[in-house]
Amino acid sequence: CVPHSRYDHLDELLTRLHVARQRPSWRRRLLEGDPVANVSTLRVLRAVENSGDGASVSDVAEYMAVEHSTASRTVGAVVSAGLLTKAFASDDQRRCVLVLTELGRNALATVTERRRELVAETIADWPDADVDTLVVLLERLTERFESSAGR
Repeated sequence: CVPHSRYDHLDELLTRLHVARQRPSWRRRLLEGDPVANVSTLRVLRAVENSGDGASVSDVAEYMAVEHSTASRTVGAVVSAGLLTKAFASDDQRRCVLVLTELGRNALATVTERRRELVAETIADWPDADVDTLVVLLERLTERFESSAGR
């Protein structure tokens, strides 16, 4: 039997990391001065970017791990902000396709660069080998979480 404290500590660290990245001060640094008003908007933009040739609202809901109705409301706000366009799919007029606008692409690129800078700044004094090890371990842990969650 493995001692519970090892897993309790890991769970606590994962929770602390998640909470730190949700704090208003982190969000302000990430989103300052951009048309990306909040993290939900950012997640919608990333979902559409990751989908390749245009995402559906269902794709966004899956990416965000929310109900379709929640994704639909969030997508509506992002379309209203001019960051996405919504059109009927050429192969199925019942399905809408979401595409990043130029404003949306530029905003996403800016926030993505800022995210990269914030992470780099946070671990700037770490040896490269430690960063590489962390990336490998987090990749493996993420894959396990995603597979156990059915993603």
